[in-house]
Amino acid sequence: MYSGKIVKYYDDIYNKKDYVTESEFIETKSNINKLLDVGCGTGTHLESLYKSGRIFYGIDLSEEMIELANDKFKDNDDVSCIHSDIVNFKEDNDFDTIISMFNVVNHILDLEELDKYFKFISKLLLDGGTFIFDCFNGASVFKDNPKDFSKGITSRLPGGEYIMSCTSEFDPMISYLKINNNIKVYHLKDLVDEFDYTIDVTVWTPKLLRDLIEKYNMKVSKIVSNFDYHKDADLEDYKITFVCCKDV
Repeated sequence: MYSGKIVKYYDDIYNKKDYVTESEFIETKSNINKLLDVGCGTGTHLESLYKSGRIFYGIDLSEEMIELANDKFKDNDDVSCIHSDIVNFKEDNDFDTIISMFNVVNHILDLEELDKYFKFISKLLLDGGTFIFDCFNGASVFKDNPKDFSKGITSRLPGGEYIMSCTSEFDPMISYLKINNNIKVYHLKDLVDEFDYTIDVTVWTPKLLRDLIEKYNMKVSKIVSNFDYHKDADLEDYKITFVCCKDV
């Protein structure tokens, strides 16, 4: 769950994320009339997917992120963003499309909670509906063991830039990945802010995810690479996207 300074800078830091391509892929795999975004963050996928006449809901555990999302849709009565988890979300089970992007399932650290997550996804999804989510590919992570992983990301904006340095710690015995991030914020050439934040995730294997999906009356129709939606996922893809449908 995101809170504190990262929320303030979130959209700017991740401005290179290709929401448009992800949204176009979601459009091609679903027939959207009423959509739920589980772990909607600041609402950028909702913003990219919205068309007049569609009814959208977003839920997130971060109250601060929901405030930013609601600000984007303050003049749009068709979009509602709610501070809630999926278990306590109060809405009829009539969504034809549910999405859960940017590694939401990996932020669920406990297997019992992951089981509940898929149970309530299925409960909220119409028969024949589409469920799309992305995640780290556990099979790839175990193969490469990113215990010494590090990288830098620079996001440039008019008048300044954000530099994010990432390192990771991976414990394969418990499938636990800790990602440590340092953010430097520059205005022109002056450092105006610096902070650290940590992301804790559990790395689930595709087989485990498939088993839970099928447990709750859904089927996996496709697993693709996050970096090429025309390519079936394999061990080289550390990020993957599941396309699922609920049985009629």
